[in-house]
Amino acid sequence: MTGDRTPEIEPNDPTRSGAPLPAGRGARLSRNEIEALCLKAARGAGMSWGLAEEAGFAAGWLSQRGLDGPGALLAQLRTAEARPWRDICPVIEPGAFRALPEGLLCPIALGAALCDCARLPDADMRAAPIGIGPVSQPLLLVPFLAEVARLRGAALRLGWPQGAVTIGPDGGVGGDLAALAAAERLEASLAAAPDAPAAPAAPAPEAGPPFVPHAILADLDAYALRTTVPASDASRAGAGGGESD
Repeated sequence: MTGDRTPEIEPNDPTRSGAPLPAGRGARLSRNEIEALCLKAARGAGMSWGLAEEAGFAAGWLSQRGLDGPGALLAQLRTAEARPWRDICPVIEPGAFRALPEGLLCPIALGAALCDCARLPDADMRAAPIGIGPVSQPLLLVPFLAEVARLRGAALRLGWPQGAVTIGPDGGVGGDLAALAAAERLEASLAAAPDAPAAPAAPAPEAGPPFVPHAILADLDAYALRTTVPASDASRAGAGGGESD
């Protein structure tokens, strides 16, 4: 390779994380494409298969509603990288899903724990709110709270000193979503809400799939590539059948 030429990419190269990234400002990806890329990125960042699948789900759910799920997940992968599990996994106690001292909860791990406990006394918030946090990238909690609301058949209110969002059992979300999306960490309370927000409007057909900026795509792809090996003579050696069919 010389000058400004880019390296040639083989079609369907099994050593890559996926299809070549589009050049330019970014791309419109379907929810399935977002979930697949984010799952691979989460795996490349060290998440277990189960949590990586949850991460892909959360990013796709948010993107489908016009929220920056891939960007929030990328920020979370950077925040949690190299942190021990005990620092990002919630400690469940009466009335609280808390981090250890100096810890910062992963919203994927916290969200999965809340879903697992949705019908248990640990998550009963009818008499008093549940304290959660501190948690990083709290926007990623919203898809899990929607699932908790669905399982309980009632709306939830995630509140913090500067604002609140309400999540309904049908997936409707209302309140200070912009403030939640801008927060890098949050301590909050989770309580039953008297009223559910309006159901989410169906996206206009002409709007097309969610747009993901190129910088976010490239960085997620870099994490995803950690699950593969570089293309080389060694990585190709022995690939395919040894004899003709």
